[in-house]
Amino acid sequence: MVSIKNQLIRAAAVGAVAAAAIAGVVAPASASAGVHVTAVARVAVKGPNTNITGSPAKWMPTKLTGPPITGKCTAKNFTVSMTNKTKKTQSIQVNTGMGKKPFAKIPAGKAIAVCGSGPKGAKATFSITGSKSLLTVTLS
Repeated sequence: MVSIKNQLIRAAAVGAVAAAAIAGVVAPASASAGVHVTAVARVAVKGPNTNITGSPAKWMPTKLTGPPITGKCTAKNFTVSMTNKTKKTQSIQVNTGMGKKPFAKIPAGKAIAVCGSGPKGAKATFSITGSKSLLTVTLS
């Protein structure tokens, strides 16, 4: 079974979602083997979602399953979403075979939609700066 985690070894940083939230678009993070991971600003949360809560910040829930995305990543066409319920911006990393790579910054009270592509059962693991909590996303 191929995992997104292994395919994301060369993932590039998505950039600060905070700056792009007004525009509603964030550049994609390209990865090896044709995998694309992207985040876009999101207002309403429908579908698989995790919340970032507490201090130190933690994921609730810590496991999500969502569909691989084909076509353009949008606030309505996404794999999972992440909602920051804390009072400060949270920096998110994607864990790769070569360590953690910056993925997105989620402003306090905001949410992002995360899009991933790959085979059914592929997994990606995300972390929050300053936290030991991990989020595992599995493609369905």
